[in-house]
Amino acid sequence: MARRQNKTHVFRGRTCAEAMSKAKSKLGRDIAIVERRDVKPENLFSRLTSGRLGGGALEVELEVAVMEPNRADGSAPEARPRPANPLLHRTYAKALEGRERLNPEVAGAMAAAAPRPELGEAAAGIAGRLDALRKTLEKSVLENADKWDEIRALISLQARGGVPAVSPDLLASHRDMTARGIDEDLARAIVEDAQAAGFRSTGELEAGILRAAARRVPVAAPVLLRDDGPAVVALIGPSGMGKTTSLAKLAIHFGVKGRRSVGVVNEDLRRPGADGQLNNLGRMFGLAVATAAGPAEMRDAVRSLSKLDLILIDTSGRSPRDAGGIRELAEILRAAEVRETHLVLSGLASDDALAGLAERFRPAGFDRVILTKLDECLEYGHILNAASRLADGLSYVAHGPDYSTSIRPADGAWLAGLALGREEIGAGRPGGPVDDECGGRTA
Repeated sequence: MARRQNKTHVFRGRTCAEAMSKAKSKLGRDIAIVERRDVKPENLFSRLTSGRLGGGALEVELEVAVMEPNRADGSAPEARPRPANPLLHRTYAKALEGRERLNPEVAGAMAAAAPRPELGEAAAGIAGRLDALRKTLEKSVLENADKWDEIRALISLQARGGVPAVSPDLLASHRDMTARGIDEDLARAIVEDAQAAGFRSTGELEAGILRAAARRVPVAAPVLLRDDGPAVVALIGPSGMGKTTSLAKLAIHFGVKGRRSVGVVNEDLRRPGADGQLNNLGRMFGLAVATAAGPAEMRDAVRSLSKLDLILIDTSGRSPRDAGGIRELAEILRAAEVRETHLVLSGLASDDALAGLAERFRPAGFDRVILTKLDECLEYGHILNAASRLADGLSYVAHGPDYSTSIRPADGAWLAGLALGREEIGAGRPGGPVDDECGGRTA
């Protein structure tokens, strides 16, 4: 039941507990302490000791009030004024000294909240005003979201002091890149390069952005044929990345279009159906196919195909967590005397995942990367992110199931255009005609 404070009474004791005991004995348990004071007892003994012995012991004086219950009908009893609390008086007096520096509404609320029973009402008024201000600010932020985005982008661009003055066109380019999934730091670096190169028109700016983005795509040479023997090329990587499909595309290109003699060695004996897939490919396109289950068999298989122009090795997928399996793969590739090792990765993976996979497979000794399944990506900004983080260049990009047209040598400008929304992957081929040679230059 709610209770109300009545008039106050004063009790003394040598300790607070003694004074409180006296109060409860006389007034009952429904009391509340209004104020506690330390006082000197006013009696003959205290006066004598204060003069002769340096002062008597202090007593505790408690000012307490009886808490009356509400009436039976639920209404409060007649209100009686409470005495002011000196501590609250001092606190508010100090705060109100500088109220002229405050918002008039806040100063008024503080004045209304003088240490009286109305304090709670005044505090509620302040809380209500603060809530109203918060809602106003939130509404302002929502209404000006685009301006806040622009401010954040501008701060990001100028954080390092590399861009003393950012034009609206540069700022728009930065925002467009980040909206396409390009990492904010990478987008900032591209904009800084374009700014440093200079531009006089929107067209020059777009060309500068494209060039700066293309420079961040490391490109490695595609498959190189040799005059002193077969080019031995291995494709490695985790399962499901498109190794066998990419190998088939390269085999058909060099064997059918390039009219070169091509052989395939299948080390992927773990995956059901892999052997049959390559055997069917060999029968359809006249390719020599061999199998190998370890370093010794791989060495023999490669030697059996040594009269050909190109030997492509399809390896079984290894888990990136299987360090032993990756070391075993490295031994097999050494036995084959591989000249080129292409790590096959799917463009569907995030840029962090692609960078992580590359590091896990580094003990296998790859020297370039094939990026596959570009047609299945919803956006291409992360492709630029991943490419810029690869220590080894891209050799090919591929998409789709079409063996004859959907692979091409990596091109930094084309990939940058894809990430910036200026190129598209068309039906049948990735952004334009595939090079007739698809690599295949002679080393």
